[in-house]
Amino acid sequence: MEFPRPDLRENAKFTVTVLLTLAFLQYTGIFYENAGTINWRFLLILGMILPIFTCFLTIITANIEQLPDYDRVTRTRK
Repeated sequence: MEFPRPDLRENAKFTVTVLLTLAFLQYTGIFYENAGTINWRFLLILGMILPIFTCFLTIITANIEQLPDYDRVTRTRK
């Protein structure tokens, strides 16, 4: 199993870009009900969860080639 080392600077840029985009969409009222307000709690929680989620996705995509081998190893013969 491979554990890739993500670039922390790129991960931080991605997280900030997502949070700013969602803050803009919340403030303008696009896809959200209350225009002119920003849900800071939602953005804070997302800012903490998003880097963890992207790290898990990077690990999964780095190891996706091993899935057919895993199926072959765990197959039971009848």
